[in-house]
Amino acid sequence: MASFEKSVLKLKQRKQDVSKLRLKAEKQLKKSRSIERRSSSGLNSLDKKIESEREASSDVSGILIQKTSQLESIQRLVTAAEERLNREKEILADTEQEIEYAENHEEKQHAEARWN
Repeated sequence: MASFEKSVLKLKQRKQDVSKLRLKAEKQLKKSRSIERRSSSGLNSLDKKIESEREASSDVSGILIQKTSQLESIQRLVTAAEERLNREKEILADTEQEIEYAENHEEKQHAEARWN
C-alpha cells in the first residue's frame, strides 16, 4: 500500500509539474503571438510609409522633370530672341551705312524706308 501511495504522490507531483510547464508554454505562446502582432503591425506601418514616400518622390520627380522642360523651353526662347536681336542690329547697322553712303536722294529714301 505504501508503494501505491508513493506512486500516487509521484503522479500528483508529475501532474503539477506538467501543469506548470503547460501554463509556462501557454504564457510563452501568448507572448510570442503578441510580439508577432506588434511586428506585423509595425511592418505594415513601415510598408505604408515606404509607399507614401515613393509616391511623394514620384510626384517631386514629375515636378522636377516639368520644371526642367520649362527651363529648357525658356532657354530656347531666350536664344532665339538673342539671335533675332543680333540680326536686327546687323540690319540696322547695314541700313545706317546705306543711308550714310547713299549716293543720291533716291537711295537714301529707299534705305530710310527699310529702316522704318
